[in-house]
Amino acid sequence: MDHPTDETMQLADVQLFAAVARHASFVAASRRTGVPTSTVSRAVARLEDALGTRLFHRTSRKVVLTPEGAWLLERAAPLVEELRHTLLDVKERGGELSGRLRVTAPVVTGSGRIGEALIAYAARHPRLSLELELTNAVLDLRDGGFDLAFRAGPVTDQDVVARKLWSAPFALAASPQFVKLELGGRRKLSAAKLERVAAVVSRPGTVWKFVGRDGKLSELRPREHFRANDPRLAVAAARAGLGVVRAPRELIELEGKSLLTLDCELGQLEGRDLFAVYPSRRLLPLRVKAAIEWVMKTAPA
Repeated sequence: MDHPTDETMQLADVQLFAAVARHASFVAASRRTGVPTSTVSRAVARLEDALGTRLFHRTSRKVVLTPEGAWLLERAAPLVEELRHTLLDVKERGGELSGRLRVTAPVVTGSGRIGEALIAYAARHPRLSLELELTNAVLDLRDGGFDLAFRAGPVTDQDVVARKLWSAPFALAASPQFVKLELGGRRKLSAAKLERVAAVVSRPGTVWKFVGRDGKLSELRPREHFRANDPRLAVAAARAGLGVVRAPRELIELEGKSLLTLDCELGQLEGRDLFAVYPSRRLLPLRVKAAIEWVMKTAPA
């Protein structure tokens, strides 16, 4: 049987094959790429015909790569993706930024400073389609199809490039009632007192870090009373009198008089560095680079 010529192997087919492989599903690949499932299926079949080999084992419940499919995904898919971005770069250099830009960011900063900056960025580039997904989870950029992420540090993923944007200040706070009843009206606390009182934390085994005037770092383990991984809910819990909370200062300041900021003898709370994170590749698309520069220029307070 004669196989189609090399010219019939389209870059789009390899891209759709990679989407199916990464999501282990034709339907999921269709949802992620916006291409009809039937088109995705035809693209994979066309690629298999061109290569003369099966790339997937298909059952009614799942799709699994064959050894040949796994080899193709490892070797060819990154090259096709880089070529696609190179072609988009050439197009963008000659005119207006265009195409799709998928971004993920933490809930609080993403709905605040970063989100506002990206809204202005999208308004400035009407041919650009921008999608922002807010989550405190650390998503896989490649599997999720994201071009860019904003993450609080430290960034430990070896497969991404992380560029520091700024450091976000944090503060301690509690409700006026809690300060009166549990802290005796005092708003500057000793380390021993802060360790004993009820606290609202974001994760098990939370450690609060402080930087003294001499630059020395000190750690304190608060007594967990309520835990919430969303800082907005943690602040709400502190407002309800459940304990002392450590949260972004900008979020605490939005509460006005319903929360009182606190000090500790150990020094200032250590801030959280915010990074722009993108998949590790040699060429960064112009629309991604421009978005990072725009956020750096317009978002910081």
